Amino acid sequence: MENVNVWKSPENFSLVFRCTTVEYADSFVDLGEIKFNTPKSWQDYAKEYGDGRGDEFEGTMATCKINDITKLAELINKYKKYKDLETYMVKDRCCLKRKKDMHLPCFCFYILKHNMFECPGEDGVHKLTTKIPASYFRDFTDDMEFSKVDELEERKRPAVVCIKDYIEFEKRLLIALLSLGVKRDEIIIGRINYIDYEKYGENSWWDFGQTPPKQLLIKPKHFKQQNEARIIINTKNNEIKKILDKPIKIGPLNDIANVIKKYFYNGMKIEMNSNIEQV
Repeated sequence: MENVNVWKSPENFSLVFRCTTVEYADSFVDLGEIKFNTPKSWQDYAKEYGDGRGDEFEGTMATCKINDITKLAELINKYKKYKDLETYMVKDRCCLKRKKDMHLPCFCFYILKHNMFECPGEDGVHKLTTKIPASYFRDFTDDMEFSKVDELEERKRPAVVCIKDYIEFEKRLLIALLSLGVKRDEIIIGRINYIDYEKYGENSWWDFGQTPPKQLLIKPKHFKQQNEARIIINTKNNEIKKILDKPIKIGPLNDIANVIKKYFYNGMKIEMNSNIEQV
């Protein structure tokens, strides 16, 4: 059998990216300005502009086709204990969501995992290469043509924030959130799990069985290129939600992050040198 080289921790990641505009990217790095969004805002954005930056399936706990009356009744009966249970239609598919969870502050980012690089077979320093697909960057510009960039004001042009030390970034963000009164057990940090909604046929149903609000870590398979992780603030405190409705500042991040003022219309090629040791 052929030996295959694999990473010891393939799901670990080294870099974090966030697509945004020049204006926000500069304030993120210079001031540590963090802007939270809500699943409701992404749902509504997708409804108006289509998938990409937004997603109508955000916050789905369970789903089935609207004409599957028996299954729909069964799912509603299971989740009726949540008094804020809502139904939301995506074409002919009915989604069950919690109103509260759709308004929770969230912060999302792209994680560059080890398994995106080919694992070398020998010890020593190696140049590793990979590519982030064009679709990721186009999603966050609503598929804007490259030729349109120059027509925008400088501050509104596409940019990418690169966080080189995620552990330190997370530490600083947690300190800031705790100082605002957010409790540590209200801060959920997790990776998105991408599901093929039609894996068992276009009429299939899904019950994700997550304890709310962890259904916010599930998205349809066609978003997989976004390779997303998410920070969710699971608070019932309306004052904290009001504070996080506006950007918060956690202090300059230019020691651990930088701005790339470019629209990667054809994707981003990444090269890095790494000292490899077999175990």
